[in-house]
Amino acid sequence: MTRWLIAGLTLAGCGHGDMLPQRYLCENGRVADATFEQQTARVSVRGEAFDLQRVPSASGARYTSSRATLHAKDDEMLLSIDGRELGPCQEVKPGG
Repeated sequence: MTRWLIAGLTLAGCGHGDMLPQRYLCENGRVADATFEQQTARVSVRGEAFDLQRVPSASGARYTSSRATLHAKDDEMLLSIDGRELGPCQEVKPGG
């Protein structure tokens, strides 16, 4: 079983140091922070971080690692870690 996370994307090609994490609130009340680049994503949940590589996707952007899978589209994401789903998750907009 895999976990999915749907998230808004900012694919500007900047390095991790140049990009601020986007915050997502998942339906189970958990918070996930994600930083996206062209070919990689870094997701932090409950003090644990996951580095994922982009893979082909028919819609949105999909990233995967040995423990996590993330599917991002618009301002939503679906995340799966160690076979357990966290989402769907909605991006928390600044000032909102």
